[in-house]
Amino acid sequence: MRERYSIEQRYAEFYKLYVGDFKQDIPIYLELAGKYPGPILEVGCGTGRVAAYLAAAGHQVLGVDISRPMLEVARQHLQPWSDRVRILGHDLRHSPLPERYGVVLVTLHTFNCLIDIEEQRLFLRHLRQTLSEPGVLVMDCFCPLALVQPEIAGEWRQIKRSYGDQCVQVCDRREMLTPLLERRTQVFRLNNGPELEMVTHRRFVPPSLAAHLLEEAGFEGVLCIEGYDMSSARPASEAEGVTGPFLLLAEA
Repeated sequence: MRERYSIEQRYAEFYKLYVGDFKQDIPIYLELAGKYPGPILEVGCGTGRVAAYLAAAGHQVLGVDISRPMLEVARQHLQPWSDRVRILGHDLRHSPLPERYGVVLVTLHTFNCLIDIEEQRLFLRHLRQTLSEPGVLVMDCFCPLALVQPEIAGEWRQIKRSYGDQCVQVCDRREMLTPLLERRTQVFRLNNGPELEMVTHRRFVPPSLAAHLLEEAGFEGVLCIEGYDMSSARPASEAEGVTGPFLLLAEA
């Protein structure tokens, strides 16, 4: 158990750098945050990437996650905005939050880490209870690379990135265990540290199924947005041919 926690700690430090320069989703979050009053809830805040942008823009944010190592890194990363950001360990599968929020963000494929459909239902039901009226939910969902490009399934991709005096290296392999379930293996190294392995699973939820689950939980007006481009918004039922990440936008 202690060894597993150590790997998760190192992975959280690696992850902060690995996704730190991803910004494509930020303009949409900032646009919606400006349209609804009150604090913002980010579910799956990870190491604080999105929360930092929101706080820097002057918004009050609560970030929740179920990973203690990720939250520890997030607290350090978000220290400059400690007057605007709160970080909390909370699992929306188990219960809603006591406060209500006008903007709820489920960021960077957090929803896809829920493998069982009953988990997904509970998660969305509790999200709906946490969303105020009027309010908006934005959920970032993934489309498996190995599903779009079957020829790369099972192959190792090597990635190396530098951030100032920090360096990350990763060998990444993605496999489809079923038509909807992806297994991702990452052998990663942070700076000159040891090579460590992290295996994760994500479930692809096609837009029409995700829209059905959202409506079942009490959300309305579900739209699908591809390429983080608001001009692409259309009913989820018309977006079955997605070939990359997509956002689902729903209202209370």
